[in-house]
Amino acid sequence: PSDKRKRDKMSKRFVSIWFRHLTTDWFTLRQPGLRELPFVVSTPSHGRMMIVATNALAEQQGVYNGMVLADARALIPSLQVFDEKQGLEESLLRRMAEWCIRFAPIVAVDMPAGLTFDASGCPHLWGGDSYYLTAIAQKFKARGYDVRVGMADTIGTAWAVSRFGQQSLLVETKKQFEALL
Repeated sequence: PSDKRKRDKMSKRFVSIWFRHLTTDWFTLRQPGLRELPFVVSTPSHGRMMIVATNALAEQQGVYNGMVLADARALIPSLQVFDEKQGLEESLLRRMAEWCIRFAPIVAVDMPAGLTFDASGCPHLWGGDSYYLTAIAQKFKARGYDVRVGMADTIGTAWAVSRFGQQSLLVETKKQFEALL
């Protein structure tokens, strides 16, 4: 019974990692010169080429995922274009999930561009929640990936703040409602 009470008192904490430019970061790591160029990844769909991934420079100039490639080229005539590599995102995320076991014992792939894990009982090993999130973000940024990392008491809130959070990406215990507002 005392073990059950201890588990009940320990609040659950979840982490969501969002790779904002997963595919284009991967291309940039292989071709560092791409850091200076707007580029996209495209694939054929219903007789036209559609953009499935953009880098930050292309986004800053108005290009977005789901856009028709011809429209993007009208905005940026010098736009670099690469063909989609089927299964790349899933393969990358699976390898990253295995690598993330250093942060939590169970890590789940959250397609198309994220990872989620139960971090309950883990942050104290890094000195607390804030240091834990910083360590995760810094490790991925050092590897060349543009990430946002959110933490909250629920998976949904962690997911939401990592992708749409305007304030802190660390939601204090029992503050999900305020964070989502």
